[in-house]
Amino acid sequence: MVRVEWKVSDSVRRFIKGNQWTNGEFAMRICGSEDLYHKRGPCNSINFVTIHDGFTLADLVSYNTKHNMANGENNRDGSDDNISWNCGVEGPTTYKKILQLRDRQMRTFIWL
Repeated sequence: MVRVEWKVSDSVRRFIKGNQWTNGEFAMRICGSEDLYHKRGPCNSINFVTIHDGFTLADLVSYNTKHNMANGENNRDGSDDNISWNCGVEGPTTYKKILQLRDRQMRTFIWL
C-alpha cells in the first residue's frame, strides 16, 4: 500500500465527507502531523479547512464541482479536486433538510 500524506484541510474534508479509510490520517493530521513534523506537536500547527482560494466553507457543502464562470476564466481557475459534497443538491436550494445538513456540516468543520 502506498502511503499518501494529505495536508490537514484535505484530511478533514475527506473525513467529514465520509470517505473510507480516512480515520487514521485524520487523527494524525488533527494532532499536529508528528509523522511529518517530528519535533512539533499539536500546539505548533495551524489547521484550516478553507483558504483564500475562492472556495468558501459554504461552497464546500453546496457544490460537488467548482462553478467559476462569472470571473471570465471559463472555469479553468482553481482546483478541480475540492473534496466537497453538495449534500444532495448542487448549488443554492430551498430544501429545508439539505440546508440543515449543510449547516450541520459547516458547524462540524468549524468545531474541528
